Amino acid sequence: MKISFIIPAFNAERYIATCLNSLKPFLALGHQLVLVDDGSTDSTTEIAKEVLKEEENAIILQQTNQGQSAARNRGLQQATGDYIWFIDADDYIDEEAGRVVAEAAESQEFDAIVFGLKLDEGGQSVPSPVLQRRTYPDGIDYFRRSNMQATFRTYPVNKLFRRSLILEHDIRFPEGRIYEDMQFNLAFFLHAGQVLELPANPYHYVLSNPASSTNKNLIQKRDLAALTSVEEATEMLDSGKYKLSSSDLAFQVLVYTFLSSCLLKKYIPLSFSDKEALEFVQHTTKHPLFKGAVRRCAQHPSIGLKRWAMAFCLWLSPRLSRYLINWMI
Repeated sequence: MKISFIIPAFNAERYIATCLNSLKPFLALGHQLVLVDDGSTDSTTEIAKEVLKEEENAIILQQTNQGQSAARNRGLQQATGDYIWFIDADDYIDEEAGRVVAEAAESQEFDAIVFGLKLDEGGQSVPSPVLQRRTYPDGIDYFRRSNMQATFRTYPVNKLFRRSLILEHDIRFPEGRIYEDMQFNLAFFLHAGQVLELPANPYHYVLSNPASSTNKNLIQKRDLAALTSVEEATEMLDSGKYKLSSSDLAFQVLVYTFLSSCLLKKYIPLSFSDKEALEFVQHTTKHPLFKGAVRRCAQHPSIGLKRWAMAFCLWLSPRLSRYLINWMI
């Protein structure tokens, strides 16, 4: 069994050595590393070459800046492992917990292995989500149960993906925008067989300091790409090709939580002092797919008290709920 670690990197000179050094113990075991420098203008590639100069199982690629999705897709073309593990250049892996994940993959009986991570910020490292060891008969069952249990994460870094399944179904990251992770994850689990969930937290997700940016720097039109991802995911499920429809409660929960996390959590606090941020909030809450998901979730307390309460408030009055949600987040 071999894992291919795929790392997209852009101007990551401050972090890349830590990231790569954390993976060197796995290269010594025969796993593969594919680093894709996505047009960096700093010394990312030079540092990577120095760190990996004696590693036979490492590949360093360079391309013009095309975005994280294109870099990940380029890495997939060069990967040879049985499993894919996507790593961000500013994060790193705990060796001991990483070995737990690698050992669980040895049998190769699972199409995906899902695990937790640790959120590193201000000197603290907080596990998220907290998981139990569970097996699921297929990816759709995992998708449904994990969304209802609030443990599903749309990013790819806390999962091993079977490479042959990615190739068989031509699963790729949509290029040219952000928040593309959700579609990749959804497409994979629609086709996946057995899924293993592990109570391990090998991945250290390093959070940047949001206080270092001004409101205007935080407000970016590209964030509305989250709505595009939801629209395209809905269209995919409505094609009738899968045993999961867009009306399924688990998908409605995903739409509600995904857009709330990507847009409302960020823009509601800003909306009290910035008109453009307020417009982003209004655009999101008026979107028909978000409104439909909120209405559905407001009718199901089983999704969890906090999620249900926020959905119920949004359903009753999006305008007034802005104040309550700002207090809750």
